[in-house]
Amino acid sequence: MTDHNTSADNDRTEAVLKDFAWFPVGADFSQQAVTFTHADRATLATQPFLDHRWRRDGLPETTLPLSAILSGIGADAAPPALNFIWHSSFCCSTLLARALDMPGRNLSLCEPVVLVHLGDGKRAGALAHSGNPQSTARAIFRLLSRGEQAGGKVLVKPSNFANTLMTDALGQTEGRHLFLYSDLPAFLIAIARGGVQLHKYARRLFGTVAADIGQQLPWNGAQIFEMSDMELAALAWHMQMAAFRQAAATAGGRAIALHCDTFLADPQGALARLDTFFGLGLGAAQIAATVSGPLFGQHAKKPGEAFDPAARATVNAKVREFLGGDLDRVVAWSYRACPGTPRTLPAGPVLFGAG
Repeated sequence: MTDHNTSADNDRTEAVLKDFAWFPVGADFSQQAVTFTHADRATLATQPFLDHRWRRDGLPETTLPLSAILSGIGADAAPPALNFIWHSSFCCSTLLARALDMPGRNLSLCEPVVLVHLGDGKRAGALAHSGNPQSTARAIFRLLSRGEQAGGKVLVKPSNFANTLMTDALGQTEGRHLFLYSDLPAFLIAIARGGVQLHKYARRLFGTVAADIGQQLPWNGAQIFEMSDMELAALAWHMQMAAFRQAAATAGGRAIALHCDTFLADPQGALARLDTFFGLGLGAAQIAATVSGPLFGQHAKKPGEAFDPAARATVNAKVREFLGGDLDRVVAWSYRACPGTPRTLPAGPVLFGAG
């Protein structure tokens, strides 16, 4: 794509960059371009997934050259202020992100696919074509950091397939980072509960996380081929925990972990601590209203479908019974295969509660 550098082009770029409602919905690094959709705050905040599952029919779109975005932002711009919830999957991350959303205070963005594209570009070495991979990453983070008003915070919950960006986010943004996770048995139960589609997901997640660790695996191709979906899922969980621990070790006080069961056992206490940790300023009254409201009585990813922690526990108990001894066998095998994973605090120091 060619940047004609006309006055009209410059005006369009400036208008898009200034308006948070022009939300980045995709990046094509082979074309060095970013596509935006114009959506209001309520639309952005209520999407369980800001990816291909978001139906954007009728919403205006525009595409800008990456060079125009980098020029409009400026090389000397300060790191954007952006908070993150990184997660292991199936750990109530969507519920938590939505519970921390409050107009005027914090905008929560769930799994924007532009970060997956950025991660894919990083893995493929495509960001180097822009001249400066760090500037490209910072530009995408800045586009996401634009709040609805001055002083408003933005909290991003990336997809697992963007977890390769954790170190980039720590270096290229200002803000706090939460590593949210479930324990391994709960992770495997969630995979089993989802049937064939989640078994495919587990294999894809393993492949992505394995590529991200940047070192030779202790298993050859034939050994990996012989592993079951549940075994590969277990290895993916261990590798994600290792990535969380590694990131936390370099983040100082900017990163902390939280077990999702701790969140579900005391949502009001967890939200209060996270309000302080992220510096959102939600306040006790807003948190109490959120916890007692409809959000905690429905499926976070399927609005309108009744679902709460008690229902989640019931479903998980049935799946655990179905799996029988296979679950314990896979868990035990995985800890032998990944002996470096701590039995407690696998993702690093926790915000509060047991890990």
